Amino acid sequence: MRLLLVGAGHGHLHVLGQTRRLASCGLEVTLVAPDRFWYSGMGPGLLSGRYSIEDDTVDVGRLIERAGGAFVAARVERIDPSDRSVQLSDGGTLGFDLLSLNVGSEVAFEEVSGAADRALPVKPVRHLFELRKRWLTQRRIGRVAVVGGGPAGCEIAANIVELARTSRLDAKVTLITRSSRLLAAHGARAGSLVARWLSRRGVELRYETSVSRIDAGAVGLEGGENLPHDDVVMATGVRPPSLARRSGLACDREGALIVDQTLQSVAHPGLFGVGDAITLKGRPLARVGVYAVRQAPILLRNLLSYASGGDLDRFEPQRRFLLILNLGDGHGLMLYGGIVLQGRWVFRIKDWLDRRFVRSHQQAAIEQAPP
Repeated sequence: MRLLLVGAGHGHLHVLGQTRRLASCGLEVTLVAPDRFWYSGMGPGLLSGRYSIEDDTVDVGRLIERAGGAFVAARVERIDPSDRSVQLSDGGTLGFDLLSLNVGSEVAFEEVSGAADRALPVKPVRHLFELRKRWLTQRRIGRVAVVGGGPAGCEIAANIVELARTSRLDAKVTLITRSSRLLAAHGARAGSLVARWLSRRGVELRYETSVSRIDAGAVGLEGGENLPHDDVVMATGVRPPSLARRSGLACDREGALIVDQTLQSVAHPGLFGVGDAITLKGRPLARVGVYAVRQAPILLRNLLSYASGGDLDRFEPQRRFLLILNLGDGHGLMLYGGIVLQGRWVFRIKDWLDRRFVRSHQQAAIEQAPP
C-alpha cells in the first residue's frame, strides 16, 4: 500500500521517524515537501541571530531516505481523491492508496493592496533568515513596519530590536495593530506587559490602526496617513494553504480540510491530516504547533490501523496549551490559561523545549541506518 505524506510539518516529523515501522506493515512511504523542515518556534530567534539554520531545521529528505522511504522535493498542487493521485509543481504526478496532509499555514494579507509585492510574510520561516542576512549584508535595517499585534508580531518586533542592538545597526520599528491592545486574545495583563517591554526598547506602537495599502517606501493607513518604511513584515494571522480547496475536498470556509476525531477526512476515506491545514469537525482549534505535535502519535497509529483494517483512535485536544514568546534579549513571556509570567528563566524553558524538539528529529535523521 502506498502512503503519501504531503508536507513536512510538525506532525509528519514524528511519522517520518517511524518509516521503518510503517514499511514493516506493508506501507511504501513517500514524502513530498518543497524544502527542509523549518521550526517556527525558533523563527524570531533566527531573525535576531540567537539561532542558526543548523539549530532551526531538519533535513527531512535524509530522515525518510535513510529509513527506506522516498523523498520528492516539490509541492503538491492538487489532490485527486477519486483517482488517488496528486499533481506536483514540477509537472509530475504520484499515486497513493493512503494520504496524510500536513502543509502548515500561510499568512493572509491579500486584502492589503501592494502587500504581495512589497511586504514579507513571517511564513515560510526561511523569510526571517533571509531578511536578517540582507540587513547584515547591507549594514542597515532602517525603518521597519511590523503589521500585526499578536504573538508573532510582538516577537518579530522584539527580535528586530535585538538584532539592531547586537549588530550595532540603526533601526526604527513600528508595530501596527487593528486592536486596542497587543495580544488581544490573551488577556489585558499579557498585552500590557509586552507593550511596556517593546516601548522601553524604542518600538512605536500604533493601536486601532489598519493598513490599507503598501506603496514603495510608505505604508498607507486607513484615514490617509502614510508611514515611511524601508521594509514591511506581515504578521497578520495565519490560514490554511489553498491546496485542499483547490482539490475540491471537504473544507471549512477558510479552506481547512475537515476531519473527524480520528483525523480522517469526513468526505474522503483514506485521507488524513494534522496541524494548521485541518480543522476538527465541530471543534476548530487554534493554529499552534502544539496541536500538530499532539496529533502525531494518533496519526501514526491510525495510518497503521487503516492499512491493516483495524479500529482508529480518536484525538482529544487539550483545553489549554503553553505559549512562550521570545522577547529578543533572553527574556520570555509565558502564557498558560490565565497565567502570565515573564523573565529570563521563562525564555530558558522555551529554549530548552525548542532545542530538544528539533534535536530529537535531527538525531533521528543521523541514527537511521540506511537500508
